[in-house]
Amino acid sequence: MKTEAIQLITNHISQRYDVAEYPALRRQIHDWQEQKPLQGMKLLDGTPLFTNTLVKFLPLLAGGAELTVAVSDAIPYDAALLPLLEEWGVPVVKNATAGDYDCILDCGGAHARLTPRLGVVELTRSGYYHYETSKLPVILVDDSRVKTIETCLGTGDGFMRGMEKLGYRDWKGKNVVIFGYGKVGRGVAYYCHEKGAVVTAVDRAEVPVAEYVTLIDKNDRKAIQAAVREAWCVVTATGVRHALHGNGAAEILRDGDQLVAAIGIEDEWGDELPMERRLCGGTAVNFLLDEPTQLRYIDATMALSNAAVLELKNGNMAAGVHRIPPSVEAYYWQAVEDGGLISNELKGAGL
Repeated sequence: MKTEAIQLITNHISQRYDVAEYPALRRQIHDWQEQKPLQGMKLLDGTPLFTNTLVKFLPLLAGGAELTVAVSDAIPYDAALLPLLEEWGVPVVKNATAGDYDCILDCGGAHARLTPRLGVVELTRSGYYHYETSKLPVILVDDSRVKTIETCLGTGDGFMRGMEKLGYRDWKGKNVVIFGYGKVGRGVAYYCHEKGAVVTAVDRAEVPVAEYVTLIDKNDRKAIQAAVREAWCVVTATGVRHALHGNGAAEILRDGDQLVAAIGIEDEWGDELPMERRLCGGTAVNFLLDEPTQLRYIDATMALSNAAVLELKNGNMAAGVHRIPPSVEAYYWQAVEDGGLISNELKGAGL
């Protein structure tokens, strides 16, 4: 049955992707189809379900896992894929509250109430807060260099594609203010700069920024208001709920004509800025897309998430949150560099 599911998924994704778009997962498929390291393991995978996520399932199935796919109302997903997975023999559960699993591959802590035998793999920093006191071993994929490919380049690229879908294609010489210069904000800044925008970031005064970015201290209310007043587009990328409360930006934006875009799932404005003043009603603009993050940028992250299952199986880890071993991460990073599709972008963004 796994062999049939692998073939059906492969046929489906081959209509959309070239194998060069997933060098890390391709390496993993090759390794695991021979080794069968997951033979008989029961896995629940709650990675946000889009077409590119199907590629993540191939090494799990090739490695012998008994795979169940999980979707949740808390995490965006493509509902059109649910009947296809069932047709291919891959069971799907929605809003799971129980289940017999060896490992859970989670996102955003959506399945933090479940208790797998061996532990949890968590994709995101926001998910960390659901697991920081866990009595199970938890491997945080977000705490890795590989994750910066997705969160910096992948999310930045998705932001730009989402804005272009909304009709905003001319960025040359226009002022963009980005709240938050972490991995996500850095990627947004990179792609805005590549389009010719003038980029300002608001974050802690000591945060290092690229030479093309002007930094404003997040506590400098006067400077923030002045920058927002002159902005063409304001982007929220802090990832923290209500992070912009009280900084003065909403006062300017409420009656202004600036574009206000989100690139995260948290509501960073709270009730200070009405939803009607936000693009897409406050939904992250990359989620307008059929593929919010292109496969080439999320490939290594998904491979690392899968690889973490082996660490839980073999590592006899203590309870609490752990990083994946550097040697495992380097193995898949090298696959991306050897693949070559995004090597120039890795250099351009300083990764």
